[in-house]
Amino acid sequence: MKCLLLLCLCLLPFVAFSSNFTSENPTVTSRSPPGREVLDSLGRFIEIRRSYRIGSTLAGALGGRVYLGATPNSAGPCPDGVFKSNSGGTDVRFIPYRNVGNPHPHAVQFLHINQDINIRFNTRNNNCDNYTIWKFGDYDASLDATLLGTRGGTIRERDSSWFKIVRAPQANSYRLLNCPGPIACPSCHLEGCRAVWAITMQDGRRRLALATAQNPPQLLRFPLSVNFVR
Repeated sequence: MKCLLLLCLCLLPFVAFSSNFTSENPTVTSRSPPGREVLDSLGRFIEIRRSYRIGSTLAGALGGRVYLGATPNSAGPCPDGVFKSNSGGTDVRFIPYRNVGNPHPHAVQFLHINQDINIRFNTRNNNCDNYTIWKFGDYDASLDATLLGTRGGTIRERDSSWFKIVRAPQANSYRLLNCPGPIACPSCHLEGCRAVWAITMQDGRRRLALATAQNPPQLLRFPLSVNFVR
C-alpha cells in the first residue's frame, strides 16, 4: 500500500505537465510564463550579453539575413529601416524586460521562449545610436502593412515596440511576434500579438513589417521563419 501511494505521488507532476502539453500548442500553454531557452543555429542557448544575426530559414531567394538599411526618401541622417536580403546581415542584441532564470547578477542570462524583449541593432557608428532600436511606424495604406524601422525606438518603455520569440512549425525555426508588451498589458500571453512578415518593396528590397494577407500569391510577402547565428 505504501509503495502504491509513493508511486502516485511521483506521477503527479507528470500528470500536471501533460495536461498543459497539447497537440495544438506543444510549445507554450495558454497562460504559461516564459518557457524554454531559445537556441542559436548550432543548438546553443542564446545569451543576452551576446550579439546575433537573424537569418531566414526559408530557401533560395526567400532566405537571407536581417540588416539595417536606408529607407527610400528618408530625411534621417542614418539608416532607419529593417530589411532582409542575401547579405551578411547586421548584428542585433535582445534586451529583455526582465531576466528569467538565475537571479545572480553575474550569472549568464539566456533568452527564453515567449519572453518580452526589445531588439536593437549592434552597430559601431556612435553617431547613429538613436537609429538602432526596432520600432514599428504608422500603417501604410499603399502597402497594406506597418513597416518596421528604427526611428524613435525606445527600450523598456510603454511606447516601445515589444517582441516575443516563439517556435515556428518548421524544425529549428522561430517566429518573431510583435506584442502589446509587459507595461501596456502585463497579463497578456500571446493575446494581441502579430507575426513579423517580410514584404517586397517597390525597389525590390524586402522589408520587415506587420501584414495580414499573403497577396499577391507570388510570395511577395510572407511571415518570417528565422534562426539566430552567433
